[in-house]
Amino acid sequence: MAHAISAPVYLRIGGGAELQIGDIQVPVDGNGSIRMRRAELAAALRSAADNLDTPPPSDVAGGGQ
Repeated sequence: MAHAISAPVYLRIGGGAELQIGDIQVPVDGNGSIRMRRAELAAALRSAADNLDTPPPSDVAGGGQ
């Protein structure tokens, strides 16, 4: 049975602090191996980057930029 783990995605620009911009779901097979094709990784990172355009309501309410 395949499972997935959630891996945070962080963004840092220059010497500034890191900011978590989202999470990606990484598939794990029955042997505990992580297998993700480049196209799947690219789609997951695009999804995380969407949080930059549309931040979660908690970030907007809290004054997130």
